[in-house]
Amino acid sequence: ILGDKSTPANANHVLRVATRSGHKYLDDDNTNKAAPRVWRCTEKKHISDLVAADFLPTRLITHVGAPDSVFVYGGGGDQQEDNEKKNGTTEESLNPLERAISGVHAPDNGGSVDIIILACPVSAHFALLRRIAKAMYNLDRRGLLGRSPARPPIFIGSLYAAGGLDWMSRIAFLKERPADFNGTWKRSLGLFGLKAFPYLTKSLKAGEVTLHGRFPQLQVAVSPSNAGSRSRVKMLLDRVLQNNETGKKLEFLGLSSNEFLGGDGTCDEELQVMKEKDYTTASSSAVAAANAYGGAKSAMIIAAQTHKQIKNAKEGGVSASAAAAAAAPPIIMTSSSAAAANGHSSTKNHLPPKPAIDTIVTQSLADQADPFSSLAFLSCTLNSTNQILHPCILVALFRDEANSERNEQDGTISWNPTKELTPLPRFYADGAAKIEAGQLITAIAGGEMYFVIDALERLLSPRGYDPISALHGGEPVGRKFMNILGNSPHDMGSRSGLTNLALKTEFAKLYGSESVKEAAAGGGGGGEDTSGNRAGLINREKMLAWCMSTGLRHNSRLNAVLSPCIVDESSRQEDGTIQIRPNPQTRFFTDDTQHGLCIGLGLAELLGFDLERDMPQTLYVVRRLQKWMKKEFVLPQEKVTAGSKIVSDARDVWETSAPQAFGVKTVQELKKFLQLDVFSETHGLNAEGVLRKSGLMARL
Repeated sequence: ILGDKSTPANANHVLRVATRSGHKYLDDDNTNKAAPRVWRCTEKKHISDLVAADFLPTRLITHVGAPDSVFVYGGGGDQQEDNEKKNGTTEESLNPLERAISGVHAPDNGGSVDIIILACPVSAHFALLRRIAKAMYNLDRRGLLGRSPARPPIFIGSLYAAGGLDWMSRIAFLKERPADFNGTWKRSLGLFGLKAFPYLTKSLKAGEVTLHGRFPQLQVAVSPSNAGSRSRVKMLLDRVLQNNETGKKLEFLGLSSNEFLGGDGTCDEELQVMKEKDYTTASSSAVAAANAYGGAKSAMIIAAQTHKQIKNAKEGGVSASAAAAAAAPPIIMTSSSAAAANGHSSTKNHLPPKPAIDTIVTQSLADQADPFSSLAFLSCTLNSTNQILHPCILVALFRDEANSERNEQDGTISWNPTKELTPLPRFYADGAAKIEAGQLITAIAGGEMYFVIDALERLLSPRGYDPISALHGGEPVGRKFMNILGNSPHDMGSRSGLTNLALKTEFAKLYGSESVKEAAAGGGGGGEDTSGNRAGLINREKMLAWCMSTGLRHNSRLNAVLSPCIVDESSRQEDGTIQIRPNPQTRFFTDDTQHGLCIGLGLAELLGFDLERDMPQTLYVVRRLQKWMKKEFVLPQEKVTAGSKIVSDARDVWETSAPQAFGVKTVQELKKFLQLDVFSETHGLNAEGVLRKSGLMARL
């Protein structure tokens, strides 16, 4: 779509592809001089992206385009690239990835990059981030990226930030950081990640791709958390995602998000103020930039004042209606010039006439509280519906009670293509039709993960903010339905008692168990402790399971997707029946087990939950799938003994994105880890020492 040069909007950007293997993106991959391959995209347009039901009509649109240049960096590993010879001068030669990033010796005139997008499964994020980190350190050392503030930051990110994208960035850039790095990038870097894939696509042949539909909401986490980063990312992603053409709006996540997303409204206020004529009209680009940043700073102050009123209403100070009707904060009503005319100093509560310098040293309190947007990225990780749906469907679809012994080992089932009218089971249409699929998804997504979300948010987020739980579940319709039924993360955490249990556990670690008893006595608490997951906690659970199965089965964006299978041709019978088993090398396994469910289990263990009691369905699904994968991400039931840690003590936990994989086993260690800069600009924190001693780092 972006490479379609017949579209005027594509005239002002250069599109590069850096790939390990060129056969998909070059017409002839035997030489780097081959022309980029032209791709044809067939897009299925729905009446509404919000409700993509199979009984609603659709239409098709075709896009034809190609990248401007392709760089094949090869699969020979880092050593192969390090061994490149000098080019006859005193400078080292650049490898293909470094040329793609810097634009040096590129066959296009695009210069150094503005944005780097990881187009890959979640399981590949870490490996690619390490490659990028190594390239960026080399280019930065040689001054080939430009310098800030003359050049805007380079943003690195993914269209799907689940699996701890910011965690992986911290580890990758720490691992690759050279000894001579002075701790500051010459040209600033930024990280971004979308909460959900913006597209649902499938490509079975190089040069052809089907776009089955677009996700209705575009929500993004951005680090560092400040007005400049958000403004830059909005400009870049509006272009990449064609928001001006589709009418979609990019929303920012985290403490600075709008109030409906659990933040303080800073982002919306920034956008509103920067739209004002006074902040966008200027005689030069430099003045325009200063005014835009001044507008952003003004928005920050307005948001902080307004949020204080709303917070008072939430906590019982005044009614919500009174807060809404209250007079605007003085900062909105009085300009700096008016303040000067009245004899007031503009350094005390009013914006100065020229706010550019003032903006440099100020930042909204929400941005100060979470400078690297860790809570925004956690929202992407903990609300990743794909990584709950896929494992649950796999377990339900690949079940054969008639041949339970073999089925238990590798998931083998019988399938008759002639009778079923499809060569392989349709993953969603056939898999979600299984009653067990809906039951597992509801129990995990609407119960067990909500326990983790609510407890973790209470421990990490400032009081009155809910940037993670505000985005619980998947599509907005389902989220509203769960809220109406009283099944929000806050509801589930409260009914189960697990949030209170996590708070008590952490309090005891910090201040001693006697302090917990004193606090409980002082608070008037008493009675038997019934904390824990138990039957009946989810309101209307059976109805929700049915709705989940029905909705997935009839989703027109999903119903044509076939299951990832391995066919045993030797088993073919006369009537056409074959034996098939799930392919454990596909992303439904490698992404969603290690980098989805295992994160939830790891965080639950870190919070002090009893995994067998509080996360039984998640544990069951992971144990079943890991057996098919011949892995041990969690301890099998037969290995669990008194005092053992189900996640921390597992043999292959280092292959997951669970916090235990990189040495984080307590809430306090998690807090320290999240204080690390995502591009390794922070020094001297104890978290680095813990990270370097972790099982994951030891194996790199």
